[in-house]
Amino acid sequence: MTEAKNVPISMPAPDENGLFRTLNSMGTMTLRPDIFSSAFIEFAPKAPGRCLDIGAAYGVSTIPALAKGAHVVANDIDERHLQILASRITAEHRARLELAPGNFPDEMAFQPGSFGAVLICRVMHFFDGPRINRAAAKVWEWLAPGGKVFVVAETPFIGTARAFFPTYEARLKADSQWPGVVENVSAHDPKRAGSLPGLFHLLDDRVLSRVFASAGFTIERLEYFSRPDYPADIRLDGRESIGMIAVKK
Repeated sequence: MTEAKNVPISMPAPDENGLFRTLNSMGTMTLRPDIFSSAFIEFAPKAPGRCLDIGAAYGVSTIPALAKGAHVVANDIDERHLQILASRITAEHRARLELAPGNFPDEMAFQPGSFGAVLICRVMHFFDGPRINRAAAKVWEWLAPGGKVFVVAETPFIGTARAFFPTYEARLKADSQWPGVVENVSAHDPKRAGSLPGLFHLLDDRVLSRVFASAGFTIERLEYFSRPDYPADIRLDGRESIGMIAVKK
């Protein structure tokens, strides 16, 4: 019988919307960087230090940041994603790529002030509230003065959250600290429940600004944006995702 351990891991083919499934059922990777990931890519080569891409998956942002001349540490909870990412890097850029598998933020350790930019794209909506707080505090510690964090997450304003929206609004009225927590993903989005973890946390501008300002950051840009590349049932009114850029002054 042929042993399979030496068979290379392959990147999944994109679905009909151009989204790539992750190998660990933690959502998907988009075909191209969104507007906030693109801002990270542009900032990366001039950042005051090397850059960290949290939840890099197969390299949608890491690869263009390397092409711009940045030094990138690519992180993912699934080491197989990083193996695929590394296989997609050209020889001229490999010296500026580091791989850092691990569960962010609790299984990762870096020297204080050792990064100039951090991207957390489509990751924090899988965190509960306390973990989001820990993530912001860790990024603050790891960034050098003048460094920036770029965050992208899903919001309550998506088509598959229509049934959840009254709960979200009621929590807002009750001044809930974490109004967008969806405890039952199967009820929220049964079509994709098999490719998502058990908890989904739809984030809004209030939560992101509060968390990162409390961690010490100055918010530079914070806005909702549309996702024309998402499947039709997820698209709603142009606020499907939220992006934030915050600086450590």
